[in-house]
Amino acid sequence: MPSHILVLGATGQTGIDFCNLALSSPHNHTLTLYARNPTKVPEAISSNSNVTIIKGTLEDEVMLKIAASCGAKIFVSFAGPTGRLSGTPVTDGMKLLFPLLIQNKFRRALILGTCSFPAPPDKPSWKWSALVTFVKVIGGSAYSEFNSLGEFVTSQDVDKIKWTLFRVPFLGNGEEKAVTATFAGSGEDGMFLSRKSIAAWVLSEMGEDSEWVGKAPVLCN
Repeated sequence: MPSHILVLGATGQTGIDFCNLALSSPHNHTLTLYARNPTKVPEAISSNSNVTIIKGTLEDEVMLKIAASCGAKIFVSFAGPTGRLSGTPVTDGMKLLFPLLIQNKFRRALILGTCSFPAPPDKPSWKWSALVTFVKVIGGSAYSEFNSLGEFVTSQDVDKIKWTLFRVPFLGNGEEKAVTATFAGSGEDGMFLSRKSIAAWVLSEMGEDSEWVGKAPVLCN
């Protein structure tokens, strides 16, 4: 069935892949994109009659209120730290946005994260420990951002909004492949995932009866 989806992070490659897939779906989805720089949205997406773009930042409470009241009932975020920004701007923005999503009766929220946030079902794993250490050393604010984001999203009342924090490993621009959703250290957890695979998985997980509601799986190909 058609859905109206509010998308954050639509100017990054994963967000672009998601938008293209959603717009080509036979379900005739409607997208509202919240973007700091709308000129970065590809013309093929921005010119689509099913797309509305709202210009705003994660600090702009007025524009966030406008975005949350757009009529969408599903929220998808591919946002993450960019450049050498300090602090946790994505997490801070989510703290402003989530109450607005709940107020506007959003049913579903799917948020991109990483294993910088350890989920309770994770098991000890040297490869994930090494990756997180690597991010801490050279990733600037990425570790603190994704750790804080994971803590915030997973603290939300799933009865008010059915959230999923989908955590991702190393990303590539390869073709869509089957996705395994699991937890770190399970033995099924791989270290690589294509962006097109993320887009397809998220689009398939928008239902309120998803097994991943209220959970933080690791995705891999």
